[in-house]
Amino acid sequence: MKKLFIVGIAALLLVVFTVPAMAKVKLGGIIFTDFYYLNRDGNNSRFWGTGNDTYQVTAIQVPDISRLYARWTNEDNVGMYIELGLGESAAGGTTLSDSGGATLGDDAGVSVSLRHAYGWWDMTPDFQIMAGKSTTPFSPLNPSQMLGNSSESVNIVGVGYGNYYSGRFAQVRGTFKFGKMGRVAVALVDPNGEARRVQRASLRVQGVLVSQGFFHPYDQLGDLGTDYQNNSKIPRIDVGVPLYFGPVSIYPSFYYQYRSVDATNPALGRFDNSLDSYAGSLGVKAGFGPFGIAAEGQWGKNWANSRCLIGTSGPAAIAAAQINPVSGKVNDADSYAYWVDVSYKLGPVTPHVMFGQMNTNVDFYAGTSQRELDVTSTMWGFSIPIDLAKGFRIRPEVMWYDDGEIQWGGRDVVDLGDYALYGVQFQITF
Repeated sequence: MKKLFIVGIAALLLVVFTVPAMAKVKLGGIIFTDFYYLNRDGNNSRFWGTGNDTYQVTAIQVPDISRLYARWTNEDNVGMYIELGLGESAAGGTTLSDSGGATLGDDAGVSVSLRHAYGWWDMTPDFQIMAGKSTTPFSPLNPSQMLGNSSESVNIVGVGYGNYYSGRFAQVRGTFKFGKMGRVAVALVDPNGEARRVQRASLRVQGVLVSQGFFHPYDQLGDLGTDYQNNSKIPRIDVGVPLYFGPVSIYPSFYYQYRSVDATNPALGRFDNSLDSYAGSLGVKAGFGPFGIAAEGQWGKNWANSRCLIGTSGPAAIAAAQINPVSGKVNDADSYAYWVDVSYKLGPVTPHVMFGQMNTNVDFYAGTSQRELDVTSTMWGFSIPIDLAKGFRIRPEVMWYDDGEIQWGGRDVVDLGDYALYGVQFQITF
């Protein structure tokens, strides 16, 4: 096996160095290592099923955001990019992938995932067509939060606590540039995958039975119900229009996805319903000398019924549409999220201070009436990337996370608690 591996590497290098002179090839990679201390209070520990008291653990992990990539271009303005994610998954070989794709793993939690695989052709200086798997034009900015991707809470770029990460999916995209001012990108995105389907389950909140449809690692919140079939007949549509005005850039974007829901109600018989998932996003990024600021906000409906990475916090857990078991109607889940990241560059050191929130509310049927279920999560803290040598960076990071309180019918019924992550991330780049 070792000899076969050496022969394979030699063959790859032979191909790289014998490509025509006009073609360009670049190989690279990044290895991340997280070293952190996680502290959950009693309420949060119960929420995550780690006990009835304070939960504390120290972890050293290689998260699956570590990567290996290759980029190739030729003289006809055609290019290709492939990137593999390598590392340890969140638990025993399973990972919350934003792509909704397959992940290879074993009991030790080792994972290999396809992060990007796409090609493009610059047909003219102002128009490009792209096909393959990559990020979409929606919600392109991210806060500088990097520590804890392999924690149970999936702590990466603030998902679940203020950031909607649109994910990396198969798509066909056209991009038109209008000078140096900006561009318009329109992508037709695969609408299938592992997005949550509309369902009906049961949640007991301090002895009150509530019909609902979310699944969360804290199993005592409720029993998973039966999924109702979702049919996707048209692609998801993502549109982004980044605009550049000197030191200030603005990133408006939008996505829309339509599904039909087929289900059977014992009292009403079979019924069909339409299900729309959509969100609008507005991001701003500015730099004035060493000072930088970035912010982004989103609002929309039924995020968890489309493919994305919105985390595992309370608001993310209930961000799917719910079926009213009496009327058979689909109740939309309304969500919003926002974050702010302020930074100041001091030579090789760039401190970032961040704040973010996410909220979801949805009408749940309980007894003979519907009541609103509402949850808000919050994050705040700082991250300080420090470049110590070419290709070697450390990032001390301290973040506090509040999973919020479940409000049912306008009153607090369950405190989901809070937790903190203190640590440092090592990053080696070639």
